[in-house]
Amino acid sequence: MTYSYKQFFRQIYESAPPKYACTAPDAASFLIWKDKSRDHLRELLGLSRLEQFIADSAPYSREAELLSTFQEDGYTRYKLKIQTLPDVFMPFYMLVPDGFSDSRPHKAMIAIPAHGASKESVAGVLTAPGVREKLAADPKESYGLQLVKIGYTVFCPDPPGYGERLEPVSMEDRTFLGDVLPNPLGSSCKNLTMTAEALGLTFAGLALWDLMRLVDYTETLPTVDSERLGCCGFSGGGLYSMWLAAMDDRIRLAVISGYLHSAKESILETHLCPCNFVPGLWRDFDLCDIASLIAPRPAFFENGLQDVLNGPKGIDDPISQFHKIQRIYSLFGKAGHVRHRTFDGPHMWYGLGYDFIDEYLSSSL
Repeated sequence: MTYSYKQFFRQIYESAPPKYACTAPDAASFLIWKDKSRDHLRELLGLSRLEQFIADSAPYSREAELLSTFQEDGYTRYKLKIQTLPDVFMPFYMLVPDGFSDSRPHKAMIAIPAHGASKESVAGVLTAPGVREKLAADPKESYGLQLVKIGYTVFCPDPPGYGERLEPVSMEDRTFLGDVLPNPLGSSCKNLTMTAEALGLTFAGLALWDLMRLVDYTETLPTVDSERLGCCGFSGGGLYSMWLAAMDDRIRLAVISGYLHSAKESILETHLCPCNFVPGLWRDFDLCDIASLIAPRPAFFENGLQDVLNGPKGIDDPISQFHKIQRIYSLFGKAGHVRHRTFDGPHMWYGLGYDFIDEYLSSSL
């Protein structure tokens, strides 16, 4: 006897296929589905509500503010911030390789951190609290640093609730837990998700909004080639990379590590962070449908064979999701533009996609 809701939730999920599942038989049909799906997702994510709020609010500056400059070995690290919403600011690093000419645009990547990480760990800022210890345990997770070393201008943001954007400790936690020291590599996803949803917004929508404002900023830079702008991320950063590339065609390429799963076999079973959940999403889309919105732009996915987030079916679930995505690319005759690689390891950024990035961003697509 069990008193759990688990089987009930599975029955609800299985009672009807997602309404917006991508079954397009040809490229033209897919493009129609893509437009309709994006419009619907804008409503589910709360983006339309944000746009209306901005339209009704006093205007604010969209200019970036330079906070610091630091010369590293082979590149310069700039710290900046931009305002993304009224009274909301996003800090980020811009890493620029030495020797880049200001007279011509260059290829660029947005590198988004995972849970338990921040812009500092992705950018390899070892002086930040907790970063040296984290990268000693997970040295590959400084993928922003690795990208600038191979010739990319790299933007490393703190998404909402990450790094310097941790929310203040709640009154309840202060009352019952006492003095709680903030974890510099923690996140405020739970608090932000609950508050956002009560206001008709979503955490995913807030994160996507901020990242799209970062893309806006890159378009103001004559040194960034807008035709060679990609994004990448691991785990939660892979989730945000998927949303950004799926909803914004200005992203020309995406690398998504540790985040190719189905809702039913992975998220429903493993109960990931609240930022994975969008009210009503599973009635209409599986994750392969959202990822398919990236097509036919290049996309690379990687999963560890021992990743617990693969769910009870193991690697078979990510592989099944990939085949559905690849079918959409085949409609455009570009099945090779989407790739999936596995490695014998756990949930981690393995870094199998660097050659893929070079292959497609070395020249305009």
